[in-house]
Amino acid sequence: MSSEPREFLERPEAFGKPTAEREPPLLDRHLHPVGMLLDALGTIRQWIGIAAFPSLAALFGGGLRPGTLVLIGFFAVLLVVGAAVWGVLSWRATTYSVAGDTFTLRRGVVQKSERSLRLERIQSVDTVQGVIQRLFGVVELRIETAGGGSEPDVRLPALSRETAEALRERLTRVHRETGGGEEPEREVLRTLGVRELLVAGATSGQVGVAASLLAGATQFVQQVLPETLAARLFEAILPRDAGTAVLYVAALLVFAWLLAIGGTFLAYYGFTLSRSGDHLHIRRGLLNRYEATIPLARIQAIRVVEGVLRQPFGLAYLRVDSAGYGAEEGTSTTLYPLLPVKEVPGLLEAAAPEFAAPVQEVGPVPRRALRRYLIRAVVPVLLLAAPLSYFFYPWGMLALLLVLPAAVLGWLRFRAAGWNYASERLTVRFRNLARTTVVVPRRRLQSRTVSQTPFQRRLHLASLEVQVASGSTGAGFSVLDMDADDALKLLARL
Repeated sequence: MSSEPREFLERPEAFGKPTAEREPPLLDRHLHPVGMLLDALGTIRQWIGIAAFPSLAALFGGGLRPGTLVLIGFFAVLLVVGAAVWGVLSWRATTYSVAGDTFTLRRGVVQKSERSLRLERIQSVDTVQGVIQRLFGVVELRIETAGGGSEPDVRLPALSRETAEALRERLTRVHRETGGGEEPEREVLRTLGVRELLVAGATSGQVGVAASLLAGATQFVQQVLPETLAARLFEAILPRDAGTAVLYVAALLVFAWLLAIGGTFLAYYGFTLSRSGDHLHIRRGLLNRYEATIPLARIQAIRVVEGVLRQPFGLAYLRVDSAGYGAEEGTSTTLYPLLPVKEVPGLLEAAAPEFAAPVQEVGPVPRRALRRYLIRAVVPVLLLAAPLSYFFYPWGMLALLLVLPAAVLGWLRFRAAGWNYASERLTVRFRNLARTTVVVPRRRLQSRTVSQTPFQRRLHLASLEVQVASGSTGAGFSVLDMDADDALKLLARL
């Protein structure tokens, strides 16, 4: 035997063969058997939403007759049995394989589908563990590829933790080898304590969302229950005088506030931000545990968001705009839930140095732009108040009371607006309700535009808008009514 074949057998890496092609293939592997249960529960959840309204209508409308109860029970048993059968068939039809440099997922009971991903395109492999998965000791594996959309490219809902870790290690090995070896150890950058977590919930600004959910639940009960029963129920609980009404509103707001704190606590419990090499890792969640990996190369912009309740205390949260890593608001894009604004540059220096800009050093727009900010805020309110005052006089004129808050909001937006450009980083600041500061490295910008209306031209003003790749559609940021000369100079530098 010649020396070359012997050397190939002993040291195949010397011949440039990728590790993925040297490893034995994984062919037609099934999910953990818990996948049957998860598929069955998913089917029940899908159909129960469709059947809930007619079932409740039949139950209350039929006066709780035995025949109605038997019919509803029969359909409930049929749904459970059908979901169980579907779960088994779906589990048997779902397999995954890793052969060479390709990952393949096959699934489908009636309509077969097959999806293949090349390993070098895989950017991150995350794990999620819901309540049912925690109960049985399995995890869900989510695979993201370069250029993916707002949802993971592949979900494997039930794998043992050992299998998930081994599969994750194999799927990401190509990137580790091309990046220079084994994955570095994770360095914990910051963890969120219980006290900070409670403050984050109390200042999250989600009270309105919680209150709207309660209002929606009230409307649902009113629609589902028979009219006479609903009337009696609301007559029993509704206040009979102004003092009681005020107490009810206060109690509702307190309950909504506690609900917002509870939701934040469940979502961000145990929040840990760590880094290994060129990847950031996030762990969070009390009931549902999430472990996410964000490649630094995919981060396009970082937002520092100071909510209305947080800004007076110098607090903010960090949010990531990442190419193809999801456009969902809230927890899926949260880099860190709560920290003092003055500590943001330090955390960014450790987590993502390319974005470590002095976020508090932002120059304002010129004073002559104040009039435009006030007009932009007040005119929509006047356009709304005019028809209300005309058609619902005199009560409609109460809408004019909104003019003052709108003017204050316009003034606050003027105070917040600003920009800075240093060290190849653009920083822009603006306000909707929350004050937001965005840091974008120049090389991450997808487009840059300066526009000027005739009204701006009279005041020698212009607006700058930049866009980055984020989610499936991109994200844009703008500074309104800058000095026109500054806008053109900045455009040239960008």
